[in-house]
Amino acid sequence: MKICFLSGPNKPGKCGISDYINLLISEFKNYKSECEHFAINKERTLSDIAHNLPDADIYSVQFAPYAFSPTGLSTKALSDLAKSLKGRNTHVNFHEIWIGAYPNATWKEKIVGWRQKKEIQNFIKIATPNAVTCSNAAVIDRLNNTGSYANYLYLCGGIPYAENNEKRCSKVLQIVFFGTLYETFPYDILAKIIIQISSFLKKPVQINVLGRTRENTGFNKLMHVSQKYGLNISTLGELPSDVISKEFQMSDIGICTTPYDIIGKSSTTATMLEHRLPVLAFDDGDTPKNKLFVMSEFIDQIFLLNEDSTADRMISFLEKPRKSFFDGVAYTAKKMLDIVS
Repeated sequence: MKICFLSGPNKPGKCGISDYINLLISEFKNYKSECEHFAINKERTLSDIAHNLPDADIYSVQFAPYAFSPTGLSTKALSDLAKSLKGRNTHVNFHEIWIGAYPNATWKEKIVGWRQKKEIQNFIKIATPNAVTCSNAAVIDRLNNTGSYANYLYLCGGIPYAENNEKRCSKVLQIVFFGTLYETFPYDILAKIIIQISSFLKKPVQINVLGRTRENTGFNKLMHVSQKYGLNISTLGELPSDVISKEFQMSDIGICTTPYDIIGKSSTTATMLEHRLPVLAFDDGDTPKNKLFVMSEFIDQIFLLNEDSTADRMISFLEKPRKSFFDGVAYTAKKMLDIVS
């Protein structure tokens, strides 16, 4: 069986979608499946892809509007791609959909989003894919509301488990951040809950920030809050994957600043969960509560800052033995084949 992945530019290490595709391609070798990644590049536009599809048994479109075009709009090229895919075994996996669907969106975002929504609806209508999938509650809810029904497909983490003979320090409460630090995250509330947990366990707090840190983002707010409450913080920068895995194994709690309704699109959060870290997150209220969900495998590992019992539940969780590593790449590859086959 040959699977052809269609996507925006292939930028390993810089683009989460590229990393996701490359992980799946590597895993599909275990199924003796041939894979090709047909990506946009300097010599190949989306229109070129549309008119020159290689032979394959399954076409998997890894969809993100701004990956296909800097403007987020690809009307004719996207329509041409849909026409080329019609009648073929096609899978569309939405990493992102239209912008402007949230209460605080600007008018410009709403106008662009309205056009993107029409493009996506037209694409699905023409291509008639065999399967439409997405990794998070917010996008599934919005797609379903337009009649473009999507199945859930877990988006795996990108850091494999590294063997580690060291043991976690039982005298310190180790907190780890990994991935983008969003400015809208309630860092002040987080600090208060961490202090509650620290006080009960009688352990000092050590916060470690992994990966790139950017000025004028949530990183500035995190630094301010840490100084305000006297929390020790270290920035470890970009690290090899085996070192990141060991950092997770040595940590007690992971922090996700991605809103809870789109937590499923965060591969960094998935990586923490796969290493069986309990994760503190926040529900910003943009998606109805009855539409929210996470993968059942991790339901007991996610704790919302919005809930009054979070500190107590986290303390109880930390007293339990940690589960073994969850191989998210193998899980996602199998689920994808089940869905598209």
